[in-house]
Parts: sequence; structure tokens; C-alpha cells
Amino acid sequence: MKKTLLAAALVAGFAGVAQAESSVTLYGLVDAGLGYSEKKTTTEGSSTKLREIGAVTNIKNGSRWGLKGTEDLGNGTAAIFQLESGFDPATGHSEQAETSTLTVKDKAGNEVGTTKVKQGRLFGRKAIIGLTGESWGTFTVGRQYNVADDLVSGIDPFGTGWGNAGAGSTFGDSISARQSPTFKYLSPNYDGFKFGVGFGYNDEKESANGNQTGKKSSKIATAGVGYNNGGLEVGASFDYDRQKAEGDLGEQDRTAKAWTVAAAYDFNPVKVALGYGQQRDGVINGKFGLADSAYGLKAWDTRGLRAQSWFGGLTFKASETSKIIAGYQGGRIKHNDFDGVRINTHVWSLGYQQDLSKRTHVYVLGSYGQSKWKQENNDQKVRFTQAVVGLQHRF
Repeated sequence: MKKTLLAAALVAGFAGVAQAESSVTLYGLVDAGLGYSEKKTTTEGSSTKLREIGAVTNIKNGSRWGLKGTEDLGNGTAAIFQLESGFDPATGHSEQAETSTLTVKDKAGNEVGTTKVKQGRLFGRKAIIGLTGESWGTFTVGRQYNVADDLVSGIDPFGTGWGNAGAGSTFGDSISARQSPTFKYLSPNYDGFKFGVGFGYNDEKESANGNQTGKKSSKIATAGVGYNNGGLEVGASFDYDRQKAEGDLGEQDRTAKAWTVAAAYDFNPVKVALGYGQQRDGVINGKFGLADSAYGLKAWDTRGLRAQSWFGGLTFKASETSKIIAGYQGGRIKHNDFDGVRINTHVWSLGYQQDLSKRTHVYVLGSYGQSKWKQENNDQKVRFTQAVVGLQHRF
């Protein structure tokens, strides 16, 4: 009740209007802990190693706060909105703000260096408004996730969280992508079946003295279907991400296509899950996952790319308040313009969660991954190790 009253007061401060038939809720979570990570790179007999020990944040889930509300319009229909912002508990900085480089000058106006600052995008996780009805579904517009996030990503036992253990290590953003601005429709539940579709389009042109100096266009489409009933859960999704820019608005040419299928069955107390996906001619949102942090694959995000990803996992319900998760992620990447190069990634992970209450739990994660760059005369291996003990509270 206190959260609802506080949220209503916040919204009243922004909008200056409060409706008796409306409800607004403040919600969020904070995730932090102690962690160890190591990255070891080996090339032709020589190696480098980077180790970090200390406080870590946003491992199991990204810390966030948000406002969501509904207004009953009658006849089973309601207006809805949701605003969600991610943040880093260690610094208080916004997680989805864009990083810009600013020039630093002395009192005389001379350039003495540069500094990076985060600015803009207050509600970077989600910002939507829409309509919903029990009989016909939900329609929303704004910054939101692709349909795969609704119907596929949750089938992976680690989901898209849990650090390197999550599906994003090999699937990148294809299994859970933030996109803006997009229109999205999700159907109601038909005896376990659901489906969704979405699209987005944006076109921008820049000119000077009547001459075009740059142009940029974005076309996005997302679709999926899912089934969840009687212990069986199945999901499939497809995404299309066309990004083109030239001139003063940048240089980019990507037409990424991705599809994913996944299934799980709960044998109680053990749940088994499997999933497989492909991406072609680029990757959704330009995110490759763990392989990108190993080799820097921005130049590969073009036509000619071929990427495969897969996962398998088990969830054992140890008690009413605890569970053990074991998972494996695999991936393979190649590109026609980089003939003879293959990148193979494998990640093995083990996690444990113990609930302390309905809103608070502790967790432990151990994850080991390796990514191999295989080429005729130039092999390279990068190994990732991650261990975390964390605490998460939801409000």
C-alpha cells in the first residue's frame, strides 16, 4: 500500500493529475555481491591474464526501478503504461544511458584531454503505453523487448541473467532484445498457447544547403509463438533487424535475421530444457555475446555472417525455498569475408538460489567458458572464469 501511495505521489508530481479509477505501482530490484572473474588469452604459446576480485552488481538480474499503471476503461479493456530504468548500485549511474566523449579544455580554451560521460535515456529498459483486454490481448508502443523475450528466453534455466551463465553468452540479443520505437501485440492465453508480433520503422535524412549529407534507416520485425501447459513449455521466435546508415549519420549495413526454438519439461523436482538458434547476415542489436568480448567482432556484423547457438540445462527443486541449476551454452560463428576463420564458444555453469523471503534471496554462481578462434595459421583461445556470491531484493 505504501509503495502504491508513493508511486501515485511521484506520478502526480510529473503529470499533475490523479484519477481515482487508476492504479500506479512503484517496483524494482537491487542485485549486488562479491565476485571473482578471470580472463586468460593464449596466442601461439604466449598468454595474458586479467583478474578482478571485489564487489559486483547486476549479475543474476539487472538492478532497476520502475512505475507501472493501469486505468479501467470499461468492457474489460484497460489503458496501461510502464517506465523502467536500470542502474548500477555500486555507482548510482544509469545502466542504459548512452556514453559520450567530451573534450576537456583549460581556462585558456586549450584542449587538454577527453572524458566519457553517460547521458540521456532515463527509462532505458522499457518505456511503453498501450491497451490491454482479457479477451483480445495487449497492444503496446514504445521502447520494449522483442517477442522472443516473452515466449522463449525464460525456457533457458539461467534465462538472460546469471552473468556468463545466461543465454546471452552465445545467443547475444536475439533471445532478448530491447528495441525502440516498436509496436507490439501479444495474444491472450488460449489453453496454454500464446503468440506475438511486433514491428518498428524509422527513417532519418540530413542535408546542408539543399544537399543530402547523410541518411539512416531502421526496420525491425519480431514474431513468436509459445505453449505452456501441464509441465511442457515450448517457444519459437523470429526476428528481422535492418539497419543502414551512410554519410554524416554513420556507416552501417546490416540485415540480421534470427530464429530460435526451445523446449522444457518439468518432471518435478527436475526440469529439463533445450534450445537452438541461428543468426544470418548480422546479429540482432549488434550483440555477439561472450565471443565479442574475446575478439571484438564489430566488423563481422554484416552480410555473410553465420552464427549458431544452443543451450541445455537442468533445474532441481531442492526444497520449497531453494533450487540448483546446471547449464551449458554453445556457439559457432563464421563469416564469408573472413574465409577459414571459425569461432567456437562453450560455457559450463552451476548455480544455487536460496530464498530468504518472498522478496529476498541469496545466490551462488560458478561459470567457466572458453572461446576459440581457429584459423589456418593463427589459433587463439580465451578462457573466462566467474564466481559470485550475491544478494537480491525485490520491492
